[in-house]
Amino acid sequence: MNAQILWLLIKRINYKLYLGFILSLLLFICPTAKAGYVPPKTQKPPSDQSRSGGTRGCSEEKIPLTILAPTTHVGYTASFRPTFVWFLYNSYETDFRIFEFDTNNRLKQLGNPIKLQASKGINKYSLPKSQPELTVGKRYLWQVAIFCPEGAFLVQRAEFLVVKPSSDFINKLSKTGNGSQRVNLFANESLWYDALEEALKLAPNSKLGEVGASLVQSLMQSEKQEGTLQEQQEIQQKFENVKAIINSQT
Repeated sequence: MNAQILWLLIKRINYKLYLGFILSLLLFICPTAKAGYVPPKTQKPPSDQSRSGGTRGCSEEKIPLTILAPTTHVGYTASFRPTFVWFLYNSYETDFRIFEFDTNNRLKQLGNPIKLQASKGINKYSLPKSQPELTVGKRYLWQVAIFCPEGAFLVQRAEFLVVKPSSDFINKLSKTGNGSQRVNLFANESLWYDALEEALKLAPNSKLGEVGASLVQSLMQSEKQEGTLQEQQEIQQKFENVKAIINSQT
């Protein structure tokens, strides 16, 4: 009788060990996919008005002000109140503005400039409910600017388009609760701003986190293949900045 009970216990333990081994093997074979941004199939180049200005960075700073957004093509978002993300090497009062392109491709500023006391590291800002929602189908430009202690002015800009996602995508998203999987859904749908916002939910404050870093790296890899020679040089510099940002947070 005792031998039979012992055999059943051993059999049960072996079953658990076997099950654990299988689960571990599955995790090894099918690891969580890293976030990879897929640019829009019909990429639209940004206008000349989105070119950034100012110095390469404030003096004695290893990494200049860097916005984390597409700059060789117009980025997409499905949000009426998107989240915008940038990196600062030090804390600065930051000037945030958003503009709308009219039918003649001229810029119209929406609301008043927003003064933010941005901190060192990753910063983000979402349009508040006090401001009207953005409109599907319209193109916008956002910019952040800082004044360096020595008086230099540094500004970064990027254009984006508000798009309406497909019903199939909305259905998939509603059934996905895992944060990393949601990031991948947004990224595969070319919804850059939504993907990065979701990725930052998985990261500590002022950090990109593992998923966010992977997402930004995939953006830079896609942008390195685009643009004129001058744009390629600017993208290469941004690529180096992004690598430095990721290294500074590890």
